[in-house]
Amino acid sequence: MDVKNPYVRLRELCGVSQKGFATKHSFGKMTMVYLESGMYTRVSDRQSIALGRECNEKGVDAHEVLREEYGATSLNEAYLVWRSEDRKLRAPGVLAKAAPPFVGDEETSPVAQFVKDTAGSLQGFCKLLKVPSITMTRYIRG
Repeated sequence: MDVKNPYVRLRELCGVSQKGFATKHSFGKMTMVYLESGMYTRVSDRQSIALGRECNEKGVDAHEVLREEYGATSLNEAYLVWRSEDRKLRAPGVLAKAAPPFVGDEETSPVAQFVKDTAGSLQGFCKLLKVPSITMTRYIRG
């Protein structure tokens, strides 16, 4: 079974689109993309409060959903467990296609080539592995 990101699950239970939620609570598009794809290491207080307010307004019992569907007592606990499980589920299939040893030259970083060969793009690779793109950019640049 493919379990959803708990943040996405609660937002959807409130009947709000990603864009509508971002606009209402003054979040940028990339904030929502990173949060909902699991690239953040935790849900910030501001993100948690916004979702809590939305759940309260719409009559969604977030604590009950987290307890019943995720076995968690907090949003961050559920988010971290989901993030880890999602990475374990999705990453091996893509990374199995990689063919080390890494190759590169003066123009192309071996890590950049690996990223391109496995996921097609830096953003795709980072979304898959839940790694901030700035971290991978640093590795690629040396």
